[in-house]
Amino acid sequence: MSQLSEALGALIEQPATSATQIRPVSRISFSLTDKDAFEKSAQFSVDWLAGKIGGELPDEARALASFDTRGSDGFHPCHAVRVDDHSGSIWAARIDEPGSNPGAGETWSTEMFVERPVGGLVRFGAQLMTRRPANSPDIRPSRPRLIYDLLSTLSAEADGEAIADAPAILTTHDDANTLARLIYRPKRRLPVVVVSTDYDGWSQVNLHHLGVRLSGAAHLYAAGPETSWELTRLIGKRMSTFNGGVRIYMPGIDEEDDDPFQNPLWLIPKSGPNPALINQLAERIFPLGFHDNDGESRFWHIGQLRKAASASVALETVGSETEKLEAQVAALQDEVADLKEQLEVAAGLERIASSAEKAAQQDVQRMQDEIGRLKAENYHLRTAAQHATVFEDKPAERVLASYDDLEEWADEVLGPHIFIHNKAIRECRKSGHPDTLDRIANTLFAIRDYWIPFKLEGGLERKEAAENALAALGVEDEGCFTRREKASEKPEYSVREGTITWVLYDHFKYGNSRQNSEQFRMYYAWDEESRRLIIGKMPSHLPNDMS
Repeated sequence: MSQLSEALGALIEQPATSATQIRPVSRISFSLTDKDAFEKSAQFSVDWLAGKIGGELPDEARALASFDTRGSDGFHPCHAVRVDDHSGSIWAARIDEPGSNPGAGETWSTEMFVERPVGGLVRFGAQLMTRRPANSPDIRPSRPRLIYDLLSTLSAEADGEAIADAPAILTTHDDANTLARLIYRPKRRLPVVVVSTDYDGWSQVNLHHLGVRLSGAAHLYAAGPETSWELTRLIGKRMSTFNGGVRIYMPGIDEEDDDPFQNPLWLIPKSGPNPALINQLAERIFPLGFHDNDGESRFWHIGQLRKAASASVALETVGSETEKLEAQVAALQDEVADLKEQLEVAAGLERIASSAEKAAQQDVQRMQDEIGRLKAENYHLRTAAQHATVFEDKPAERVLASYDDLEEWADEVLGPHIFIHNKAIRECRKSGHPDTLDRIANTLFAIRDYWIPFKLEGGLERKEAAENALAALGVEDEGCFTRREKASEKPEYSVREGTITWVLYDHFKYGNSRQNSEQFRMYYAWDEESRRLIIGKMPSHLPNDMS
């Protein structure tokens, strides 16, 4: 009974504070469509383990059965569990390998599973975690090479789309339509990475290296110029990827409420090639896989299967009371070990989430700065052309051709201090009336030429000039509610830009009708830090105390 007492004591003993921490690195899963995919992928995994374990695998491994080399001299700890029942079959394995600093407790753990549900596609998954001393330098994001090798051998899919070991090449307008549908597909699980290329196929990242590092973790596409421009036409300039840019489209994008700043974009740097970008993409993408949901994204941990197997053994054990108790203790030990690791993984994910939030905020700021710089350059070039010498003809302002042209027109002519939010652009395309198009354009010109200078520089004369310019168009600038803060209490009076929510306290208003042929509203916020007018909603009248 002494061994049993020691085991029970270990279960209730409070763990000492650990000098090491678990750092979740990557988790990937997808479906396999080959014939006999369960056997092929499990055998592929066994062959991969054979090259790492440090000795000869037992016969059970080759038979895709449960095995355990933990405690065997000369072997890296490795074990597998196989479960077969009425719902299907699951095989899962894990290997723990020493890291670069094993004396300090550094280890790297790779888990993998293959699931064959009755009546469904075979699913494969693999994850990588490391245990390292606390406060260790951060690591290069990676995932098991096994993923790339498997995708080079077997056919796979996720979200109903084929995935492979390299980015898919897109060249046609039809390709753009297919891509746009995937970007906005409800319940899409994997992020989408789009790399825009030139006509020769050049891009700022090496497409082969991108496949080696990220295949299986995201839908990877290389879009040629024709596809990129058609994608821009379909989803808008701000959400598109073109001119050599690279973008991540995160899961969960809502076509009615998309936010370009939540889907980071990297433009071509002045240096040209950008090999460091693949690491940045990996840092943003790999943590997304750590979600233990049911269905397609469920990741089967070997700890879960081992716990179930141990519990089954405990129930089936026959013999003395001591033997039964020992079996039950063994099952509890497996459960406690699994729970402890899950808690450490959760703590690791919290640290990653905090770091990812900071990275996302930096992405938003980087994108806003880049957009502001490009808009300023474009505006200054146009202004310089309009102030050419008297011997040259002064170019006329570009006419706003239609509401479909609003986004590009605004970027070209309104300058860096006016930003029209995607929601406003989309609503104009949907509900804008041709009869008010010219007045909306002229109002935006008046805002640019008179209202913005007043906001930036102040002064009574500028204030009067802005009021007169707007009044000449029949437009008033006033608060949305008598009690100003009421706008903050109504969700429809706010828009999100990146991590910031802007409350639209004020509006430029024309007309008192509810018909867009006779009225428009421009609901706005003023960004004091960036010195920008943010037009969040237009042209329709939002509900207020009178409606």
